[in-house]
Amino acid sequence: MKKLSATICKNVKGFFAMTCFMLLSSSHLMVAQTAIQLKQQSLAKWHIGAAQYSGITALGNNRYALVSDKEPADGFFIFKIEQSKLTGQITHVQLEEFRGNKKAKVDAKGICIRDCEGVAYFPTKNTIFISGEGDQKILEYSLATGQPTGRELNVPTAFALANTYPNYGFEALCYDSKHHLFWTTSESTLRSDGYAVSALTPATKANVLRLQAFDDQLQPTLQYAYRMDNRQISNFGKIYVNGVTDLTALPDGRLLVLEREANITPAGLGSKVICKLFVVNPSTGKAISSTTKLDNEDDTIFLKKQLLTEWQTAVHPFKIDFANYEGMCLGQTLHDGRQTQLLVNDSQGGYHKGPFRLKDYIKVIVIGH
Repeated sequence: MKKLSATICKNVKGFFAMTCFMLLSSSHLMVAQTAIQLKQQSLAKWHIGAAQYSGITALGNNRYALVSDKEPADGFFIFKIEQSKLTGQITHVQLEEFRGNKKAKVDAKGICIRDCEGVAYFPTKNTIFISGEGDQKILEYSLATGQPTGRELNVPTAFALANTYPNYGFEALCYDSKHHLFWTTSESTLRSDGYAVSALTPATKANVLRLQAFDDQLQPTLQYAYRMDNRQISNFGKIYVNGVTDLTALPDGRLLVLEREANITPAGLGSKVICKLFVVNPSTGKAISSTTKLDNEDDTIFLKKQLLTEWQTAVHPFKIDFANYEGMCLGQTLHDGRQTQLLVNDSQGGYHKGPFRLKDYIKVIVIGH
């Protein structure tokens, strides 16, 4: 799309060129502003046990790879997820198997220290890439066996583990198969760019992130600045988190960005999660370098973003729909051409306290034309 637009604007002068540009821009706006949320469904409906799902990627033929961030091995689950081609609604979910590293490094509790968060399918090699928040690496795995191949994305030093705040490293990962680009970012602000938003930072402070692209040779290419929304929560509980949990590449080169703000109260009651799904277009933004300062007032360096949709879930007195969404990817394309987006949440293994128990959900968002 970018090359086509550039060719049109180069060869067509004056008014007609401007008209083409406006039409292309307005079509992007229209897609970005049209979305239908379907009701989240518990995976228990299909007898899927509780886990801590943090990432999902499409493999084709209704199959998906999911990662869970507190497993005994770094690897991925293979799921079959079927949707209605008319509505996008999930009609069936089946957990087929887990494929993981036979020589995984674990902590004293037997949990893999990689802390797998993001996952992306690489069709060129038929492999899986997984981002780890525990080591700030993005490693390649065999799709067939789940074993590491020894290859990894060449992550810039700006994203090194020492430059991230605890539990605020690599959470997001996706692959754009049309433009041959991997995309990732840190969940929150890097230390070199300032402070991560917390209960101690001013309400006017927003996280500033770096969206990093990599090519098929696994080398870093373009980097863009992204600013999150200011926080909405002010009555803080015992745990508060604010960051970008995942990215999805759209076929036209744009990116969907999932911003998540969660607040956990000491007793559980009143805990809530605020999710916002934005769309950005890197091709119309200004590329930055690792030395670009993000803690200034120059708004022009940040990608322009448009809100696609937003929602809240919470622990209510007689209802619990609390869902900490951390993973997303493209789902099925419907008969009418609309695209679906699938999202999965991290229930902390079905965490429960007293009468409260969290559930694993899958959610569908239908993106219109």
